[in-house]
Amino acid sequence: MHTMTDSARELGDGPRGGAELRSLLHDLGHGLATLSYLADGLRAEASLAGDALHRLRLMELELDRLLGLVDLRVEQPVEEVFALRGLLTQLVAVKSLAGPADVSLAPGPAITLRTDQTLLWRMVSNLLDNAVRAAGRGGRVEVAADRAGAGGVSVEITDDGPGFGNAPPGSSSLGLGIVMALAQRCGADLRIDPPPRRGTRVQLAFPASCVV
Repeated sequence: MHTMTDSARELGDGPRGGAELRSLLHDLGHGLATLSYLADGLRAEASLAGDALHRLRLMELELDRLLGLVDLRVEQPVEEVFALRGLLTQLVAVKSLAGPADVSLAPGPAITLRTDQTLLWRMVSNLLDNAVRAAGRGGRVEVAADRAGAGGVSVEITDDGPGFGNAPPGSSSLGLGIVMALAQRCGADLRIDPPPRRGTRVQLAFPASCVV
């Protein structure tokens, strides 16, 4: 299968590849910015009901994240201090609207992290996509965040699907390569193991140095 990542690599090869890739990302960023402006215009519509405004806000947050991804000035992880549960709440809301499974956030303590917020968003977003596909229609996906040993923090995504490696072809490992690479950049560990019953549990473990 030929993917967007493959296309980006091909564009990056050769003497003209770097310029072509920068041009592609520039155009992509321009298109995303246009969508962001259109979303701002929709917000001014007095006829939008509360639920529609909520969905619009989630769309704006996703557009902001995507705009950050194509910003060529960002080459190294950017340390930010932020409330972990706030970020996870937004992600769960987005995935609940977009997928067939029931996605929920488990109760937990307030945790403040110091790491790249955009990279964490990308990691959890990819892992949630996998979990929702594995759980399928009527399935359940739970996100949990808690303090771990040695002063660290863990973010867990658990689904009640058929188990790692047993999901429909092409879906169970989707995005895992991306998550592993991003976890290394953030100094986190990615762990995959089965929960006590059926399904899969994926954990992102952050060291104490990332906890405020």
